[in-house]
Amino acid sequence: MSVHRRAFTLIELLVVIAIIAILIALLLPAVQQAREAARRTQCKNNLKQIGLALHNYHDTHNQLPPSCVNPGSNLSTFVPPGMIRNHTGYLFLLPMIEQANLYSQINFSLPTGKADWLARGGGGEQAVVAKVRISGFECPSDSPWDTPHTYPTQNMYTITDASRVSYGFVHEDTEYQASTGNLWSNNMRIDRSAFGINRSAGLRDITDGTSNTMLMIETPFQKAEPGGAWGPFFQAYTHTHFIVPTAYGINRWNVTTPKRLVYAWGAGSLHTGGAQAVLGDGSVRYISENISTIIVASLVSIAGGEVVGEF
Repeated sequence: MSVHRRAFTLIELLVVIAIIAILIALLLPAVQQAREAARRTQCKNNLKQIGLALHNYHDTHNQLPPSCVNPGSNLSTFVPPGMIRNHTGYLFLLPMIEQANLYSQINFSLPTGKADWLARGGGGEQAVVAKVRISGFECPSDSPWDTPHTYPTQNMYTITDASRVSYGFVHEDTEYQASTGNLWSNNMRIDRSAFGINRSAGLRDITDGTSNTMLMIETPFQKAEPGGAWGPFFQAYTHTHFIVPTAYGINRWNVTTPKRLVYAWGAGSLHTGGAQAVLGDGSVRYISENISTIIVASLVSIAGGEVVGEF
């Protein structure tokens, strides 16, 4: 006796496939949101560790690390001939983020980058830091882009096998405006942003309150520059090392480019609606891209006497 088994009809199969497609369409955004929430949490944890590292550095040296040392910038006339070094603050934080072994291999009497805008001399590289990527300096929401990066032409962007970082040292001005007196530049004590060239503030100098002062903020890997020269980079200073949210905003897209990309010194992230920042007390806050420029300036200033409202 033969047994006839009823098979699915074509229409039934199409209905099942349509139901599955609908379920996927409904669930996929939720899955993507959950993944982004996890990446954002990891990014926040990265910044918390950086905030702790900044405080540990301060405990050891009684001041925050300099943003950069003897950079080959347009201000490098103060650098003695042959003494361009291009060290970054990221390198100085290495012992505080469980990277003491790498730190011990760096010879800080020698340069870590070749940028030398005014041809002062002394630039160079160290193989020990070439292509090194530190996960704690990278936001997991940002996709790796043009890393390692090399810019061979000799100028203020010169660098070899450099790794991009997602968190930038907050400055009041770009180096173009630094000579107006709004940076901790060389040996001058200027009570504006916490970081500067060769010097930085101590927590004692942050009279506006550490919970009202921004130290570091997110900045995306890819910016509005097709050649990829705009940093900041882990290994060495280049021209766009400073992050200047007061002038260039947070997620303020450069309208001259087809993509929604921030400009050279801009802050921002691939998170929705803003970027995360570490404050002077080590806390991490999410800063809206719609925040008032006045409040941003107040958060950048360390001793401006401004009253910071809600942010």
